[in-house]
Amino acid sequence: MAKRDLKDTVENQYFKRESIPVAGEEGTREMNPLLPFIISGGKNTERYYFQHVSELTQYKFKVVPEYFGDEAQYTEVFPQRIGRIIEKNSGAKVYCVFDWDTVYGNPQREANHVRFKKVIEKYLEDGSVVLCPSMPSVEYWFLLHFEDCHDFLRGWREISQKLAPHIKSCFAYQSLNGIKFKDLLKREEYVKDKRWVEELYKDGKMELAMYRAESGCKDFLQQEGSELSYTFVYLIFKDYPM
Repeated sequence: MAKRDLKDTVENQYFKRESIPVAGEEGTREMNPLLPFIISGGKNTERYYFQHVSELTQYKFKVVPEYFGDEAQYTEVFPQRIGRIIEKNSGAKVYCVFDWDTVYGNPQREANHVRFKKVIEKYLEDGSVVLCPSMPSVEYWFLLHFEDCHDFLRGWREISQKLAPHIKSCFAYQSLNGIKFKDLLKREEYVKDKRWVEELYKDGKMELAMYRAESGCKDFLQQEGSELSYTFVYLIFKDYPM
């Protein structure tokens, strides 16, 4: 991943309300703001997470089910989704959420990622697209809601050992006897209930996660080549105008 400065602000034009004349009325009225789009390789976990966040908090997103999935092929499918969104929504802002553990250390997939960034280069440069990878996965973002973990986590086994004790409490309303932790976060029947995201958002945990994630990303960018866990998902919330 190319080293770059962290983005501190976002172009207000992507979210501002616009005024349009209304027939038979003096002056103008406001249209609804253009919500930022989320696309992701996660078919259930990320889709329902952002859907619930949009329903429960001040952060509102455009969550379209067809823009979620195909984790392994994100370098191929994301450009198509980005193009479709921007073509139909002038001034759209698109956040691309994907896991890095399947790319890390794989020369072919790393090369595919470089080509992917080249394909969408104009959108990255004008700020209409923001890449939000997580190493090892989006579950690291969830973990930061509970602890300031700086360990280098390579994949699902490492992140699940850290996260399971915390996240299971968010599903206390479910009968968890015999349910594998991976199924708990991946299967639609569990994540479609918004109560687990309510628990993540309680007691300032999201603000803590944002602070921890930003600090971790600064370390990652300043120590190029170092083995560090990180998540750029926090940008989605930091950029959001209040």
